[in-house]
Amino acid sequence: MAREQDILRLPPPKRLPRLTSRRIGNHTSIAGGVENAAERAYRLGCNTFQIFSTSPRQWQPYELSPNQCAQMSRLREKYDLKPLVIHVNYLINLASTTPLFLDKSIEAFRGEVERALGLCADYLVLHPGSFRGTSREEGLARVAASITLADRKYRRGGIFTGRHFRAGGRIARSPARHCTRRRLH
Repeated sequence: MAREQDILRLPPPKRLPRLTSRRIGNHTSIAGGVENAAERAYRLGCNTFQIFSTSPRQWQPYELSPNQCAQMSRLREKYDLKPLVIHVNYLINLASTTPLFLDKSIEAFRGEVERALGLCADYLVLHPGSFRGTSREEGLARVAASITLADRKYRRGGIFTGRHFRAGGRIARSPARHCTRRRLH
């Protein structure tokens, strides 16, 4: 994030942003620490927000400390920021037909679930991926099995799947089938 564009470089607002009864938010940067996203959302006048819990284009995960999770929860409570939505890494492809890539995707998704639970996130957003070379039904079955494997450890459930509707072996065919959701808690 360009430092001159970061709202955290500005003084905090002297009065609370005027909020509506509707939840309005944005995708907020975690630069400088995941907990900073809550402060950024508040200063931008949001009452909900979405983050990446780690770099969206790298396999190496960002490790969260208990202190960061506690700080995020404190700021969310203080500013009434809810729900917290986490968008999973773009590299994850739970429909992959390549066994090594699928295993890596399941492990990365499991890490996303762990970070979401640590941050008390309400939702995860997942683009399940490409099922190239197989049928849509086989791709969906592979995604369901992959989510089950990744989520088996927790049994608290809660995956929000944003399905691609572009060409090229993506999961959904139309915007009408865009999303399925289940609460994390």
